[in-house]
Amino acid sequence: MNINNIDLSGQLMARDPTKIRVWLPGVGTKRVAVLMAPRLGDSLLMMTIAQNLRLKGHEVDIFGDYIHSLAAWFPGFQTAPALTAESAGEILSAYDLCLQMHPDWPFDIHAYHPQALVVDEQLKVTGRDFVKLAQFAAFSKFYLGVDAPSSGNGMQAPQPYKWRNHSQRVVIHPTSTGIQRCWEPNNFLKLGKMLKARGFEPNFIVAPHELADWDWLPKHGMGLPQFDSLALLAAFIYESGWFIGNESGIGHLSSSLGVPTLTLTGRPTRTKCWLPAWAPSAFVYPWWIIGGRLRDKYWRTALSPRAVLRAFNNLRKESQAHLTPPPY
Repeated sequence: MNINNIDLSGQLMARDPTKIRVWLPGVGTKRVAVLMAPRLGDSLLMMTIAQNLRLKGHEVDIFGDYIHSLAAWFPGFQTAPALTAESAGEILSAYDLCLQMHPDWPFDIHAYHPQALVVDEQLKVTGRDFVKLAQFAAFSKFYLGVDAPSSGNGMQAPQPYKWRNHSQRVVIHPTSTGIQRCWEPNNFLKLGKMLKARGFEPNFIVAPHELADWDWLPKHGMGLPQFDSLALLAAFIYESGWFIGNESGIGHLSSSLGVPTLTLTGRPTRTKCWLPAWAPSAFVYPWWIIGGRLRDKYWRTALSPRAVLRAFNNLRKESQAHLTPPPY
């Protein structure tokens, strides 16, 4: 995604940039603490703001379990596990500014620091006509004084991993945070068989506590690798050619690693806003179901494997000219 082609002021959703308070005015290095919500996708998006602050010369420390588990993939940052409310006051007192994405999550940051900034209190959370990643770049520009913000989040592959080394390997993520976000399991199996018949290597990834629900996949010739850490999962995705999955944080991880990503959804407006946008990306939904409520209810069965395969083929064609390693 090239944010140079996007009107960043439009990403602020009708807020007047001339009236916005810049939270890090003037010159000189500031110490900034970024507190992450306990969500992978949100954490990766917030790292875009953290990276812009770091590139501007500020000292940026990250507090969050997901980013801490990926510390080797974020060189240049000091990371730590998520803060607790009990320890926040003492630790955050050492910083000039504290940032988090959501109000009251992980806790009310305003209660622990006089210079606390919550992103969702300044920007529209979801809706039409803006992309969350570009919105975060706009936030960096208009609220934090970053003159030329980047959409990059600073993620960098450690040695010895090679980007898209297994170009025919398709990582498939069939789960998410709620059942309404998840395509039907049998449809995933049909899609896996279609991909396998066309020379691809479908590999399904699920969390350890989800494994019992998906342990039948190897009987059908599908890969079902398990990983001891999020960092090892990131390495597997980084070396894969493609990613298909429900709307989830793993899709954002895939895109952040430069792997083309196809998202399956029943909520096109929300998904377009939150679409993983670091690498070539697309989403597919049953467009012929009229009305959001009907689509929410029936999309899991109404979206056919053939429609997903068609969208995957389109993504492959459209992204071929843009397949370059992430600009780390």
